Amino acid sequence: MDKLTAVTLIMLTAFIAQALTNYWRRRPAATAEINSLKEENQALKQRIAALEALVNELKRELGRL
Repeated sequence: MDKLTAVTLIMLTAFIAQALTNYWRRRPAATAEINSLKEENQALKQRIAALEALVNELKRELGRL
């Protein structure tokens, strides 16, 4: 193996190691963000359900008039 190939392999290995390190460091943060978005989504679904119930109740009351 000549010197250029060895240097290239070392640089490629270092690049891959750095990319994997960055990926694993950010992974918990991404998971926390996903959980936060899931909670927000659930809260919004509950609010929509409450608004739908209110609208349906108003429709019934208007229908009685």
